[in-house]
Amino acid sequence: MKRGLSQITGVLLMGIMIVLTVTLVTFLFRLERDGEPDQTGTQHSHAPIIIDTSQDYSRIESVSLSPTAQSDSIISVHGYEALTDEHMRYLYQQLDESVYKISDEVNEDGRYKTEMIRLSGISMNSASINTAINAYLFDHPQVFWIDNYFGYRIEDEYTYVECYSVLSGNQCELYIKRFYEELSAMLSVIDPSDGKYDRERKLHDALLEKCTYKKGVDSIEDGWQYFSVYGAIVDGQAVCEGYAKAMMLMLNLVGVDCTTVRGGSMDERHMWNLVELDGSWYHLDSTWDDTEDDYTHEFFNLTTESILLDHTLDLLITDIPYTDDFNYNFFLPECTSDEMNYFVREGIVVNSLDQQTAQEIVSLICEKALNDDTIIPIKIGDDLRYSDFLNTMFENGGNTFYTYIEQANGYLDESHQMSTESCRLMKNESRKTVRVRLFNA
Repeated sequence: MKRGLSQITGVLLMGIMIVLTVTLVTFLFRLERDGEPDQTGTQHSHAPIIIDTSQDYSRIESVSLSPTAQSDSIISVHGYEALTDEHMRYLYQQLDESVYKISDEVNEDGRYKTEMIRLSGISMNSASINTAINAYLFDHPQVFWIDNYFGYRIEDEYTYVECYSVLSGNQCELYIKRFYEELSAMLSVIDPSDGKYDRERKLHDALLEKCTYKKGVDSIEDGWQYFSVYGAIVDGQAVCEGYAKAMMLMLNLVGVDCTTVRGGSMDERHMWNLVELDGSWYHLDSTWDDTEDDYTHEFFNLTTESILLDHTLDLLITDIPYTDDFNYNFFLPECTSDEMNYFVREGIVVNSLDQQTAQEIVSLICEKALNDDTIIPIKIGDDLRYSDFLNTMFENGGNTFYTYIEQANGYLDESHQMSTESCRLMKNESRKTVRVRLFNA
């Protein structure tokens, strides 16, 4: 009797241990599946998948990405080129078919499966799968419907991979159609004769005219569209990821090589762009250019040294082990030229307070006034103290700049006269820049 009771007790204890183990595994699985992405919305979680060969998918017809006015669009492959493993490159290539085949049947998470990818004779772990998917989405911002987690399973000699869409196949068709209608309207500001800098400037300004920063958004659960090109271009509301992806897509379509950059600013995750012009790369942060009062060009084509004054850069994927998060970059060239910087290209660099500088400022005021542009961008060079420039031009009784406006008015017709009594200063001491907003007389 005692022996039988002992056996029963042992069975009960084993049963309790099994239940506790299953409960713990289930909790950990849910914790991984439900993990929120970082503020750029791009961290993947993953889970085992059930292989279902009976699933039906709607095939999405991809829309041509080339606008009618341009024939030199760029196909970004920086993510693909950063993949050194042939299996990851193969999975990347297979995604180009899978993401356009979407189920109309919603799953328990409110998402829709894309066509399952079967990799024959290939065994990949979650970090490698994550990196390949990351690289694909990095190169294809127009694929805005793919969500931030995936499923995978290794069985026999196969690896099965499944992505998920926030839209059903039927919904996706409608969203894509509307997206490309709005995108075409945005691209219509470009003239085929525009140089690459002018294309960048026009599309930057068009985006900031259209889009506003969406506050109070921390994860994709707050709205997937805010992290996408769709939110930026169609809804006109986005966080930094949406701004950066929209700039990348639009610039690539008009022949300007542009990609996204991951990093941080003000202790938060952040995303912006890298742009190539005339063989040199520049940092472009359209999100930070979009202020509450107006949009600016303060972060338009900066050097690496300049962007690091208030931004941090994530490491390159080649400098870290493959990982399940997204906090790395696929492409990160050193940016050393300031030739295409907004203040250098459209303003004036002041190194001394002499007669030549005075003539250059007067000429710039005339040029801007005749083009109905009231912003005078000025960058103070290394040979001049920032405070000395401000004191002489505007502060502590200095009124030199108003004298320059008066001189410029002497060359301008009556319809382009500028006020000599007031102007607005927008200062950035860390970058030694000043933007002067003039007012009509």
